[in-house]
Amino acid sequence: MKVAEIMQTNLRTISTDAVVADAVVALAGAHVSALPVLDRLGRAVGVISTREILKAESAYDSAVGRERLFEMTRVLEIMTPWPSTIDPDLDVRQASQEMLYLNVQRLFVEYDGALVGVISQTDIVGAVATAKV
Repeated sequence: MKVAEIMQTNLRTISTDAVVADAVVALAGAHVSALPVLDRLGRAVGVISTREILKAESAYDSAVGRERLFEMTRVLEIMTPWPSTIDPDLDVRQASQEMLYLNVQRLFVEYDGALVGVISQTDIVGAVATAKV
């Protein structure tokens, strides 16, 4: 089975210029734990996840500091620079191995340099549970 067969294609994204509060709203609204981050030219340059937000928030002791983080810190400042991507024609088992090797929960999928989807551990488990893999 190929990645393209089970990847999610309805990607929500966020701009590098968005503030952390915008990312929290976008993550909650999309019911996802990570979003690809796009630059002003629409190129994928990173990923912002609940992990990065919680890590950044833990650095502040006060409500004022946390408010500054959410309202004044741009996503670009705390995102993980663009991680490894995979091709939609890759076998799902290879994608699983890549996730284990990189210790990540999702891989973004690119085709000819364009972001076309995301595959997560949940997608793979769902495919296995329904006997697709």
